[in-house]
Amino acid sequence: MNKNILWVLAAVALICMSLSSCIDNTDNPSGPTPVEPKSEYSIFVMSDIHVMAPQLLVQKGKAFEDYTKIDPKLLEESGEVLETVIDVVLEKKPDLVLIPGDLTKDGELVSHQLVVSLLERIRTAGIPTIVIPGNHDIDNPEGVYYQGDQTRPAERTSPQQFAQLYANYGYARPETVRDPASLSFTCEPFKGLVLICLDSNLYEENRYKERGDSINQNQTAGRIREATLEWMWQQADAARAAGKQVVAMMHHNAVEHYDGQATLQSPYVVKDYKKVAEAMMQHGIHLVLTGHQHLQDISQYRKATEAKTDSLIDISTGSTVSYPNAWRTITVNRDFTQWNVSTEYIKSIPSMADVQQECYKRSASNLTYGLAWHVNDSWATIQTYRNMFSLLGVPNFIPDTPQKTTELLMEFLSTPFTEAFMIHNTGNENENPRSQAVIDEFEDGVKKLCLKQLKGQVPDDQLDASVTAVQGMLMQYIKPTLTSMLTDTNQASDAALSSRTNDLHAVLTIPKPTQ
Repeated sequence: MNKNILWVLAAVALICMSLSSCIDNTDNPSGPTPVEPKSEYSIFVMSDIHVMAPQLLVQKGKAFEDYTKIDPKLLEESGEVLETVIDVVLEKKPDLVLIPGDLTKDGELVSHQLVVSLLERIRTAGIPTIVIPGNHDIDNPEGVYYQGDQTRPAERTSPQQFAQLYANYGYARPETVRDPASLSFTCEPFKGLVLICLDSNLYEENRYKERGDSINQNQTAGRIREATLEWMWQQADAARAAGKQVVAMMHHNAVEHYDGQATLQSPYVVKDYKKVAEAMMQHGIHLVLTGHQHLQDISQYRKATEAKTDSLIDISTGSTVSYPNAWRTITVNRDFTQWNVSTEYIKSIPSMADVQQECYKRSASNLTYGLAWHVNDSWATIQTYRNMFSLLGVPNFIPDTPQKTTELLMEFLSTPFTEAFMIHNTGNENENPRSQAVIDEFEDGVKKLCLKQLKGQVPDDQLDASVTAVQGMLMQYIKPTLTSMLTDTNQASDAALSSRTNDLHAVLTIPKPTQ
């Protein structure tokens, strides 16, 4: 179908939906019933689709250009990307489609309405689809209309509106059990498989100028509420008592995807992940599907017990609108113990011949802004290191502002920093021939950074020794993380627990449910 015709139809749908500000599909409000037992089941997973309704871009100009410097996703093309992926879904005809959050650019009601109108093609084809919200999707103060140099607020989506909008996408299935404390719910898409869909977002902690805050700020970090944890354990235990397999889906990573991620990139890993992961295993949950960081990675968190080494597997799926533009197909056996995971990619859309090349270029050029965001977010921690260097007699080793610190890091580490994260987001880092070279280049960059920062702060006759000492101290913290990331090894420091999983094509085995 002609792309322009599709956008006209989408616009007509939006006009109709806007009369009530949310969708009420009364023809089948409760969605499909669980799929009857089969010899195997097929699941299609796409994540972080970040659809931006086209009417939000009223007029191109400085406001939107500045935003895309910070956030280089295919926002203008996001609806077209989703249409392309839906074409694949309709061709493959899976038994189930899962979307673990970040359905919209920034939770604008019109963007959610567009997502639902596009997903309707899958629903009317009889393919069940289940979604959960991501950190961008609920009560987000950063959703705006762009008009030249100016922006104005877009109508947000409340938790109640989200559940109503996506009633046919998990929230009103006949077997759904809702969590009273959040947008979490359980459902049974296949008889014998209980899916616990977790709302891991912190939207109640968003900041709004209209409420007296100094800025509009959407919370990126995640956690599972205490009440929701208790609810989850009850649901998991009940399913297990009935002999059913239990897996989970949430937006934030359930475990680290490289050693130190929960420190260096804490907003991407759910708070207290070790406690949560170990409790999941205790209650019979051994596999969780996640998104959020736009990386194509499979990680195992392992814990030694007296009888065995238990594990929680986190299958993180990248974004359709960011490099590497991947989705997953998963084939599951009859008793839900073997999960055969494959990766496929969006290669092109009607308006863009090479999607991956364009997204790689955008993401790589954006990492300066990405680093600046992380430095700002981690500034309180960085300040402790500034104090430590002051006690060592080099008070100016770390600059006194986030901006200056970012500039220093990019001066010496921009190339290995950029390449490390691009390799990591692609998956199977250990197979990349550049991985070890990037570690070496990072170490060399740290040495040059130390030389610049220590020169003039220590006597010349002590400079070489001081550089070697400080470089060694920094690499003591940095190298294990880099090594874990670029060799694709989790819990790398403990030989008994360390693991590596093929991120792109894997056969994963989880235990049979026990009562």
